[in-house]
Amino acid sequence: MPTDLSAETLIRLSVQERKALILQQASLIDITNIADGDLHNAYKFGKIISSIAEDYFRYQIEQDNPNGSVLELERQSELIRAKIDKFARDFINWLVKYFETKKAILESHSNPSNLFELCGAKLLVTSNSVTRNLSTKIGLLLEEISNISPYVISPELEFKIKITGVDIVMFSEKTVKFAQLKTQKNTLTGSQVSRAKKELSVHENPLFVAAFDVGSWTFPQDSRISRIAGKVFWDDIHMNYELVETHVRNMLQRIDKAFAELAAS
Repeated sequence: MPTDLSAETLIRLSVQERKALILQQASLIDITNIADGDLHNAYKFGKIISSIAEDYFRYQIEQDNPNGSVLELERQSELIRAKIDKFARDFINWLVKYFETKKAILESHSNPSNLFELCGAKLLVTSNSVTRNLSTKIGLLLEEISNISPYVISPELEFKIKITGVDIVMFSEKTVKFAQLKTQKNTLTGSQVSRAKKELSVHENPLFVAAFDVGSWTFPQDSRISRIAGKVFWDDIHMNYELVETHVRNMLQRIDKAFAELAAS
């Protein structure tokens, strides 16, 4: 394991400089015990982050305390609302353009890409694509919201590196945990479960997280990989679950209204 990398060093650098240093250090990690070549980088990045994570978290937590903590309800609500409002505006703008494109296809009766377009079924043409796109984007939004907490590190936001199968690194119960974050408990299909297990199992203290306690688990209990959902997760990172749920609910109702108006026009 490389020894000349520290949280203090990384904190002083720009995000791009952090990435370059982590990549350089990762090249020194021994991967002979990882059989799956697709997970070599994930394992190496995990090892590097594990080596500096506790100090990095302590720095984030210490920096948060003096200047109006992001964990205070009012400040937390402001930060969540800012991310939610931007997300809603961006998605509704995308919706407008998407409906314009589909309307042009339906009116021209040319080059339909599916049966719904061929038959001019306007709402059916859009509904499946819109909900699929929205679900994907919400997953990224929840990662950003969780990253408000000083008890969370998003490798992509902090270091511009992607750890396959890991969305956030958490500091919970004085332990660094590598977590895959999904929107709800029933997100994964059967084939995705085995992949998620394989991706998480290369890290110490792996965790499967559902941001909302919705549906039944499709990620089964596993002696090596813990799973948590909803309020338990948000409590672990010292954020208020009710705030998150309220802001997300208001956002989805806003998007739903915009979708209905566009579909009716």
